[in-house]
Amino acid sequence: MDHPQPTEIYQYVQLASWLRGEIIAGRIPLGGKLPGEETLKRSFGVDRSVVRRAVQLLREEGVVVTRHGVGSFVATVPQLMVATVGPGDRVSARMPDESERVRLGQLSPGIPVLVITRADGGDPEVYSAALTVVHVQD
Repeated sequence: MDHPQPTEIYQYVQLASWLRGEIIAGRIPLGGKLPGEETLKRSFGVDRSVVRRAVQLLREEGVVVTRHGVGSFVATVPQLMVATVGPGDRVSARMPDESERVRLGQLSPGIPVLVITRADGGDPEVYSAALTVVHVQD
């Protein structure tokens, strides 16, 4: 498996993000089985609790379902959003408040939001960092 090494901060969030990316890219297809706990544990060099918590995040988001004694399977493929920013727009990241978590739909704890403040004013736009790609216009 080709993957980044987890950092000390929120290893389970990084592992969940990697798995989510594999699902979005189609490397783990709809209905496909996630790599087993032991495989992920060895591959990422993390504790079993990190793997379990990462899979739990994906379950809470509705991305995977787990069948006891069988494994975890992809239940839905998340859709990426594209947020386009132009000259003068600002993008920042922070942890969401409860209303943002609800509005964005099952935003798991530990997942930050991207806040886009437009150069021409208006209310800031808030996106899930896990499911948003920022496109920068010249």
